[in-house]
Amino acid sequence: MMHVPTSSPSGRETEPIRLLLVEDHSQVALALGSAFEMVPGIELVGQARGVEEAVAATAEHRPDVVLLDRRLPDGDGIDAIGRLHEQWAEARVLVFTGGADRSVIDRVAAAGGAGLLLKAGLLEDLVATIRKVAAGEDSFDVELPEHRIRR
Repeated sequence: MMHVPTSSPSGRETEPIRLLLVEDHSQVALALGSAFEMVPGIELVGQARGVEEAVAATAEHRPDVVLLDRRLPDGDGIDAIGRLHEQWAEARVLVFTGGADRSVIDRVAAAGGAGLLLKAGLLEDLVATIRKVAAGEDSFDVELPEHRIRR
């Protein structure tokens, strides 16, 4: 069962979203890791720098959401989505990339990804998208209005 945050009568979240960060650039990973430590309701359970590490970390940590860089030193993140689901079928995979076009969006959707978000956005948009994906919604809200897809 997915660990989706629930609210208590006081409105506080009781179950944090378990997040696995897959990012090969050390400074980006460090910055995102530090930022997530300060975001209520999100628990960074692990980090990986490549596809193979991501597969192992998904099996070990059973995250609710995998924030997955598209271009990794040992492969394409999109191609790894199926392997991540083999390790933990309940993981929702959000591809985080520097650029995308319709073909990239279609590949993520076809591979079973829960969404795609461009790295150029704001941290608050990233957090909102992680929450949306963890709640079971798909999110392909990239700045390609003519290419948005609905699943």
